[in-house]
Amino acid sequence: MFPLLLLALPAQAQDLRFVVVGDTQTNGEHSSINWDVLPGLVEDMNAHDPVLGLFVGDLVGGTGSISGTVAQWEDFQTATADFSGTLLAVPGNHDVYGGSGTFEAWREMFPWLPTDDSPPGEGGVSYVWDVGDVRIISITSDQEVSNPYNVSADGLVWLSRVLSESDATHTFVMTHHPVSFSTEGGLGHTGDDFWQTLVAHDVVGMFAGHWHRYQPAQLGNGGATWETIIGTGGGWTGFEPIRPEQQRYGFLLVTVEGTEVVAEFYGDEDGDGHYDDLLDQFTMRSAAEPTAGLRLHYAFDDLNSEGLLPDDAPLGTGLHGELYGDAALVSDGASGSALSLDGSDDFAEGRALDAYRLSLKGDLTLSAWVRVDDLSSDTWGNAIACYATNDYYSEDEETNYAWWLSLESDGRPLAFWEYHNGNNVTVTAPEAPAAVTDGAWHHVAFVRDADRRTVQFYWDGEPLGDAEAFDQLPTGASRGLVYVGGDTLGTGSSDFNGDIDDLCVYDLLLGDEELAALAEGTGCAAVIEPEDEPDEPDDTDEPDDTDDPDDTDEPDDTDEPDDTDSTEETGDTEDSPARGVGTDSSDYSASKGGCAVVSTTGVGWLATLAWLSVVARRRELPSATER
Repeated sequence: MFPLLLLALPAQAQDLRFVVVGDTQTNGEHSSINWDVLPGLVEDMNAHDPVLGLFVGDLVGGTGSISGTVAQWEDFQTATADFSGTLLAVPGNHDVYGGSGTFEAWREMFPWLPTDDSPPGEGGVSYVWDVGDVRIISITSDQEVSNPYNVSADGLVWLSRVLSESDATHTFVMTHHPVSFSTEGGLGHTGDDFWQTLVAHDVVGMFAGHWHRYQPAQLGNGGATWETIIGTGGGWTGFEPIRPEQQRYGFLLVTVEGTEVVAEFYGDEDGDGHYDDLLDQFTMRSAAEPTAGLRLHYAFDDLNSEGLLPDDAPLGTGLHGELYGDAALVSDGASGSALSLDGSDDFAEGRALDAYRLSLKGDLTLSAWVRVDDLSSDTWGNAIACYATNDYYSEDEETNYAWWLSLESDGRPLAFWEYHNGNNVTVTAPEAPAAVTDGAWHHVAFVRDADRRTVQFYWDGEPLGDAEAFDQLPTGASRGLVYVGGDTLGTGSSDFNGDIDDLCVYDLLLGDEELAALAEGTGCAAVIEPEDEPDEPDDTDEPDDTDDPDDTDEPDDTDEPDDTDSTEETGDTEDSPARGVGTDSSDYSASKGGCAVVSTTGVGWLATLAWLSVVARRRELPSATER
């Protein structure tokens, strides 16, 4: 009877789960791999029953001899021997230190990796692995002789072909070097052939390592492809500037279910020695339209229990702000309290593991209240807010500015961002406000329209002249933080002298009426909330409709104009703001750098039976001391 009951259960589509990690090499304390991390990662990966494990290069620390490297790969295989899925790997620069003959040794060490369809000489390092309607493509970005940090010319041609020939629903690419570190390697920037090949074929995501951090981002320049740096397998984490929230050990779990692809980053948050804490989650692909709205809101009314500025945006990520220098909250803000800055190394910095969600490269509205004490003549004006970073490299795509708003010395608002390898886009308001340093509070905003390629500035709710055109949207900007009242940490420039209040950032276009409402004191969230529509009377509840036979002869019910055609009911659509997404301005005068559940139907006791079956298959994780 029991087997018959199981047969009665609805058929369930198989979920595909795979895990991704890179840079399992030594952190300097071991000779090959990080023995303190990798075995634990494998154990906690297995808890998710992954079908595949993608290891994106620098498996080991490497040596200058092939025999030495092979011995280290043997350590890697010992540490990963208990992995429950199929292990796929691509070499990194540390894996090819042995030079000529390394790829052949790699094929002997990992004989299950395909060699039948690869670029010349790249069997087992550049290959295709299909699972159902998912295609995984490995392509080496490190060569065993000359020109490391690069995809070969043959490899790029091959990549385009295996993408074109595929009818997979979802495609993923793994390599070792990220595109966003565009000045370091040979992959180029997002406008170059490698990234554009991925975008042209709608690749869901590219996984890379090399940099020992967790860093996902949609880099822009067309399409919706994600780059996820996941070099979190055990390598040294001391690269400056250190971001402890990113530079930590863990792995990525990717779940594919129909049209949905969700990525989750697991690490050890509670310090118990297990990488079983969900630290971040993002949707890589979905049939549903993404929700646009208020992404950041600093009211500057108080500090939270940790002494940070709370981010209370409905779609926010908890990007709480830390005060630097003499920055302080004062009581006489435009609404409640405000952030007070004296123009000398005072600012607020907002950071979090998922700060990448504020890297807005399409439609954007930035709104703030300012009270200006003085305006400096700094090249980039007096900074109100920006999303940027001052990083290891200053002029590659990961360090690009995604958005910036400042006031020039004459009070004109200035918007700024970068694309490709730090190329500048500067847009300035065509006219200056009548009064800026008058001791009064003023509302300032700019709206970046990605489809029309225009920026419209506002002062006290009124447009400042006509919209200004630009050519290029931002790209990269994958490691930025939010800065209020100054440029990126450590630059000591463009510091704001005065007070800032109610900073709001939206990933949508606000129109003239909404900007005017903000300037009149409407709240940042309230200004985009839909107005409540009056309830329509329900004709079916009227006794006359069913009791009076003459109702069918009345012309009133059929001659009334259709409500759906009435602009009075639906609003003036001509003035509704566009909700576009696009992909470059034109002023280059200076360089500024710095596990998914499958739903079932049926009676409740059958669903309960299926649930009990799942529970029975869960395994208990051993403690750290049992490893």
